[in-house]
Amino acid sequence: MGSAIPQGRLDAIVREARERTRVPAVAAGILVDGRVELAADGPVDVETPFRIASITKWFTASLATLMLDLDAPVWEGATARRLLSHTADLRIDRLEWLPEACRGLWSYSNAGFVLAGKACEAPVGVPYSDAVRERLLEPLGLEATAFDEPEAAAPGHVQAGATGNVPAPPVEYPISRRPAGGLWSTVGDLLRFAAHQVGGPGPLSAAQLEALRSPEAEALGGRYGLGCWRRELTGGRIAFDHEGSVGGYQSLLLVVPEERTALAVLTNSWRGSGLIRRVVRDLGLVPAPLGDGDHALIEPGRYALGDSEALLEERGGDWQVTESELDPLTGTRIARPRYRLDALGGDVYGFGGGLLMGHRADFPRPGVARIGWVALPRADS
Repeated sequence: MGSAIPQGRLDAIVREARERTRVPAVAAGILVDGRVELAADGPVDVETPFRIASITKWFTASLATLMLDLDAPVWEGATARRLLSHTADLRIDRLEWLPEACRGLWSYSNAGFVLAGKACEAPVGVPYSDAVRERLLEPLGLEATAFDEPEAAAPGHVQAGATGNVPAPPVEYPISRRPAGGLWSTVGDLLRFAAHQVGGPGPLSAAQLEALRSPEAEALGGRYGLGCWRRELTGGRIAFDHEGSVGGYQSLLLVVPEERTALAVLTNSWRGSGLIRRVVRDLGLVPAPLGDGDHALIEPGRYALGDSEALLEERGGDWQVTESELDPLTGTRIARPRYRLDALGGDVYGFGGGLLMGHRADFPRPGVARIGWVALPRADS
């Protein structure tokens, strides 16, 4: 099947998206049946490394699929499969169980990926970072991808006021957290990784690639496999993707295996998701309508768990949400401006059309809101 992505337009799309969103810098690339198109705008080029944040989870899940029995217990009875699919009932950044109200729900957990990455060390007898390099990066020729900060990397930026950006404070990603989001990479390297994910040569077998993609849980109008989302795009195309967001960077890697197509977008701003959303839209990689649902009741109030919180209010007949979280790398409190939640269908709500999974919310049971990928119990009931 040929790709529906328009070719020859990426440079113009990227320049216009950056102009409209005022993100400091961006690099992007598309892969279409072996052909690569790259673009960059701002004080970077297509070979500039960026933090890819939680796209690292796709690498960790790939390594675990190579190294582990996915159904063997790893921690407190939780298997690698449950840890890698965010179904182990763990809190986002702590080795603690979710509150009872959120148990049994898909809820994003960096802590689960840290455990899965650590478990990959025993079969090879080397630290996680070395295992990733030896078993994934080197076989795929990803020479610009590493855990140590490279020279001439794009500097991260955090929000300043309603629309501004200021340089992020200098930080060093903790070695212990690397399986959840520690990699640096370039758009070219991410497309090489994606080429393997859509069936090109590499260390994972076809069965192992299928294990990564097989859905383990449903949430937010999509399904989550091992380290990546599975969802339907317009035209019935099935895509797999993951976003990344940490320490002044936001990113996306998306693949459409049937079309042997991939998109990588890297930004050096906490506000980069707005730019990424525009690129996704202009390339026609938009989600299919979610269909009718039961119009799950939204309960107004404050929802919170640890460092994540959200306030849901009805204003002028619209549901609006204000959310914030503590960035684990910089320690900065990151707050999105208030935005309107629109019904997307299938009991899912979102803003900006819900083009990105990170721009969605749902309400899986009374007293629980799933916002920012985390199941949050109502805190003011």
